[in-house]
Amino acid sequence: MMKSTIVAVLAVVGAVSSAPCAAAAPPDCAVKGTRMHWIADYCMANLQTDDEIAAGDCINAEASRKFAGECRAKTHYKKSLCTLVASRKHVTGIDRCMADKDFMGSTVRQKGVGG
Repeated sequence: MMKSTIVAVLAVVGAVSSAPCAAAAPPDCAVKGTRMHWIADYCMANLQTDDEIAAGDCINAEASRKFAGECRAKTHYKKSLCTLVASRKHVTGIDRCMADKDFMGSTVRQKGVGG
């Protein structure tokens, strides 16, 4: 009983290995990563910078937006990033980009800025 309580507490604060943390996330979301990492990738791409400090105002503004759940937020930012990338002719089509399970920015991929 005590061991499971400790594991549950550690999972909440993100101090356990990635497997238990991944299991705690909703399994039905097709968009990997965290909302904040998607926001950071979107803002840095939009501003054409790799500096999270320079993107800070955008990140703060986007982080305050309300969504009906984490998955909807991540889907929104993936679509926004796909739209941005498609507009710059780096991918062919937003639908194709959205369907690509491997499409993500470096912050999502590395699980943090500069990771």
